[in-house]
This record gives sequence, C-alpha cells and structure tokens, in this order.
Amino acid sequence: MTQETPAEETGPSRRERELLARLRQWAKDNKRSTKSKTQIPLDAVLHTFRTVPNRNPEGEFESAVLDNCLKILERHGLIKVFQERTSEKVSLPVKIWLLPEDRPVRAEEPMPRWHHELNWLAREWQRATPKQRAAYTALNLWRKSDPDLFAVPIRERALEIFGTFGSEADFPMPEKTFDELKSGPLFSDPDRLDEVIRTFRSPPPLLTETFPLEETDGRYCRVGTGDVLLVVENSTTWWSLVECLPEQHRLGYVAWGLGGTFRASVRAITEEHRVSDIRYFGDLDLSGVRIPLKASHTASQLGLPTVKPTEMLYEALLGQGRPRNAKEAPASAAEAAQLANWLPEQLRADTVGLLMEGKRLAQEWVGYRYLRRNTDWYTDVR
Repeated sequence: MTQETPAEETGPSRRERELLARLRQWAKDNKRSTKSKTQIPLDAVLHTFRTVPNRNPEGEFESAVLDNCLKILERHGLIKVFQERTSEKVSLPVKIWLLPEDRPVRAEEPMPRWHHELNWLAREWQRATPKQRAAYTALNLWRKSDPDLFAVPIRERALEIFGTFGSEADFPMPEKTFDELKSGPLFSDPDRLDEVIRTFRSPPPLLTETFPLEETDGRYCRVGTGDVLLVVENSTTWWSLVECLPEQHRLGYVAWGLGGTFRASVRAITEEHRVSDIRYFGDLDLSGVRIPLKASHTASQLGLPTVKPTEMLYEALLGQGRPRNAKEAPASAAEAAQLANWLPEQLRADTVGLLMEGKRLAQEWVGYRYLRRNTDWYTDVR
C-alpha cells in the first residue's frame, strides 16, 4: 500500500487566522499601534482565544491547542513568543509579541541541502522559528564553504558566519547573534554549539573602580612593565589581543573600554600609572571614532597624553572586514572628514567613504586567528 505524503503547510488555518485577527482587534481596542510590535500578556491571549469559534474541534486540551496555534503563527512570522513559559504540564509563553500588521510575511523557505555534519538539523526544520531557520541556513552555508576551523571566540565566529552568509535584515549586529539566539536544540546548548562551530567562550576582563598597579590574575590588569596603555572597545577583542601579545612590547596595560564608557573612565588614569602613551582600537563607525576623540579631549584637559589610533590594527580592520549598515545615519562629508582626521592619513579616504555610506566595521573582524598568524600589528604595541 502506498503511504501518503503529508501535505506541506501553506499557511495558517482558519482557526489561527481568526485568533490573529482577534489579537489585532485587542491591540486596537487597547490603543496599541499596529505599526510597531505589541506585547500581549498570556491572560489577554487566553481571553481572546476563548472567543474564537470552534477553537477546539477535536476535543483536545485548550492549552495544547492554543500552544500549537501560537507556534504556527510564529512560524509564519506573524507573532513572536517569549522564551519564558508557565510551569503547567502544558506550558504556554507568558507573553507574546504581536508583529506589525503591514509587516511583509516571510515566505516559507525550502529546507537547504545540509553539510554532512549538520544533517540532524533536518529533523528540526519544520518546528524552527524564522530566526532559527535563517541562522541554520547561514551556518550551513558557512560550513559548506570549507572554512578555516581554527577555534576562535564565539563572537568572532558569529561575525564570520552571519556577517558573511546572513542577511542584514536577519542579523543587523552579526557578532552578537549568539548573545540573543538562545532557543532551539543547537543554540540552547552551549557545549554542542561550541563543538559544531569550533568556538570557545573568552572571559571578559575583571572590572575594578581603579587601575590596579600590582599583578593580580596575570592578564586582567597589567600585561607588562611598559608605559603604554592600549584601550580596546569590546571585550572579545580585548581577550584576543592580550592572548596574542608578543614577548617584547611596551605595554603596561590593556584595558577594556566598555564601549562609550572610555570617554569617562579615562579620568581614572593618574600620574601613578606612569602612562606616557594611550592607544585605542575599536569599531569603525561614527560612535567608534567619536569615543576616542572625546576621550582624547578629556585626557588633554587633565594633562594626560592624547589618545592615538593603533595604525596597523585599523589597517587590518579595513582590509579584513565586511561592512554592515550602522545604527547611526550616514555622516555628512564634513563630519566624516573631521572624524577620519584622527586616523593615519592612508586610512582616511576609506574611512570617510565608510562613514558617509552609513556603514560600520566591527573590530572583531581582526580576531584571534588573525592576531595569532600575523605580526604586522606588533608595531602598535612596540
């Protein structure tokens, strides 16, 4: 006897469409904008669901039917459920996001042909959310590209995978993808994920109120006896640089700038630290250049050395990186030129173009693998 092939799901059923329509009506009745996503608590979702005709035609448990409806609506990109769920036997999300009404509905994507190490993801494809599918697809493309599998920090690998094979719509900040994507059998299991994508979790530096002078954990504070302070904007690149320092260097400290915090924390440097040179390496975008410029202005007012760019690291970033859209609006020609003047002359034209296009280069493009295998950047620490 020939076994029938299950029909592919072409869209939400009448029951799911009715629930969606009533959730949208709830949003309107509660004066929620339909042009932005709307948070709806579970009690309101349940109340709305109970007004849907024939919501339980097969006599199933109400919670199970509702949970299935929500999963179908999420799979079609119409809602997004919270990861936190109730503790009942048939658990439900404590809240949902109702996505904008005029938001284009994502078409069902065909399942890719898997790399042999990822064949097991075929079992997860139908139940995966749109975001999970986009991530699976990018990861599969990366693995099929015959990448260098040298183990690197997870943010650097995320940038490599999603900054190369993922769309900007799905992954606007590709290096932070695994910070936010925590659901599903792969992304919820850190050990398994590290094994699949050949990564490890690099620890951020310890944070203290002051600049300690003594040796503590060997690398968290002092890295040498030199008079140079190197400030690095993001913690992953901080770790990679510290791990890859040459034996001979002029650095006394490598500090985590903690994004824009450096503009204020530069005030923590005093004469006791014997810092005669401050160098900086961060993202190349409007904020990434404004941060050291403002910190340099503060340092000058305090009688400290001005903040200088790490020439070879920025040159490597412009050569290695793949630009993505920045959060900020494109800079004018005048502002871009003014900001780019902080950088060495040979890097200014490319930087002006980047800023005027509203693009950014994440500093994680200059990662652990590059720093281990290249020595040109050593001139920035000697």
